[in-house]
Amino acid sequence: MRTANLAIVFTDIVGYADRLSRQTYEQSQRMLRLHEALVLPVFRAYRGRRVKSIGGTLLVTFESPTDAILCASAVQDRIWEWNKGVPEWDRIKVRVGVNVGEVRLEKGDVFGEPVNIAARVLGLSDAGEVLFTESIWLSMNRNEIEADDGGYQELKGVPEPVRVFRVKPCADLTQRPYLGKALQRAGKLAKVDPTRLTSSEVRGHLRAAWESAAGHIAEAFPWITEHARALAIGAGCLVLAVAAALLTPAAVERALARRDLGAVQRQVQGMRAGPTRTYYEGRLQEERKEFEGAARSFEAAARAGERGAFDRLIKMAQSGPCEARVGAARALGRLGDQEAVRVLQSMASEPQNEQQQEPGRQEGLLAQVIDCNPRIAAHDALEQIRGAP
Repeated sequence: MRTANLAIVFTDIVGYADRLSRQTYEQSQRMLRLHEALVLPVFRAYRGRRVKSIGGTLLVTFESPTDAILCASAVQDRIWEWNKGVPEWDRIKVRVGVNVGEVRLEKGDVFGEPVNIAARVLGLSDAGEVLFTESIWLSMNRNEIEADDGGYQELKGVPEPVRVFRVKPCADLTQRPYLGKALQRAGKLAKVDPTRLTSSEVRGHLRAAWESAAGHIAEAFPWITEHARALAIGAGCLVLAVAAALLTPAAVERALARRDLGAVQRQVQGMRAGPTRTYYEGRLQEERKEFEGAARSFEAAARAGERGAFDRLIKMAQSGPCEARVGAARALGRLGDQEAVRVLQSMASEPQNEQQQEPGRQEGLLAQVIDCNPRIAAHDALEQIRGAP
C-alpha cells in the first residue's frame, strides 16, 4: 500500500444542488464547465493534481501546504474577477476546505482521515472563504498569508475537535478578496471559455483526426483515389464512434460489477458530456454512498432523457439505505413523473418502525443530514407531483 503526505483541497460550488434543480441539463453542464475553466488553470499553475470531480465538487492534492493555501486564495480572487464582469445568472460562488496528512494512494484516488477532515472543513466554509486546519497552519510558511483563528470545531465523524483557521480576506469589498497577490504568481492563465467541449471543439478534434488519417492512408496506399480514401476514412470514423458509444457504458458496467471504483471513475471521465455520462456519475456517487449527489445526478440525466436514470431512482426509493431513499424520493418529486406515484405511495404508508435509521449507516462525503425519514420525503414528493400547495 502506497502512502504520501499531501495537502488535500476541496472546492465546491455553493448552492450547486439548488441551482441544479432549477436548471436544464445544458445549463447545469455549462455551470460545471465554467467552474472548471476558472479553477483548473490555477491548480495547474500551483502544481496541484486533480484527483476527481463529482458534481460541483473538486478534489485536488498538493505536495506543498503553502502552495495549497496560496492556490485556494488565487482561485477565490479569480472567481471574484469573473463575477464582477458578468450578469447575476452567470456568477458562481465557491468555498474551499484544506487539510494535510498522510493518505493512501489507490488507483489514482486518495483515501484516509485527512481527506474526510478536509471534506468536513469544507462544510464549515461560506461562499468566498478558504478554511484550513491547524495541521496546515503548522506546516506551511506563515509569512505568506494572514489568517483568523476559528478555534476548535467539532467535525462529524472525527473523534477529536479540530482547530480551524480562515484566510483573512480584504475588508475593502471593491478589491479582490485576497488582493490578487497569489493570483499574480500563477502567471498568465488561460482565458475562461465556458463553451469548451461543445460541438465546435469536438468538430475540431474530428477534423484533426481526419487530416491525420488521410495522410497515413495516402502514404500507405498512393494508388487509391482521393474520393475512395475519403469514403474509407468516413466509414472508419463512423465505426469507431459507434464502437466507443457502445463499449464505454459496457466497460463502466463491468467495472461497477467488480466494484473497481477507480476504473469506473476513469471510464466516466473519458465519456463525452451528456446524459449517459451524468447517469454513470450518479452510479459512481451511489457506490461511494454519496446518495444525495447520486439522486441529483440521476435527476439531471432523467430530465435529459436517460431512462435508466429514472429507473435507478425508483430502485433507490424502493430498496436503498435510508439516506438513498430520501434523496430518491425528493428527486422523483421534483421530476413530477406519474410513474413514480405508486412507489412513493408505498413509501408514504410504511409503518413507523420501518423508518428507523440503520445503525452505523455510512453517509456521503459532504452529507449534512439532520434527520432521515423516507415516509415524510415520499409524502412531500407526492404533494409536488399532485401539485398540492
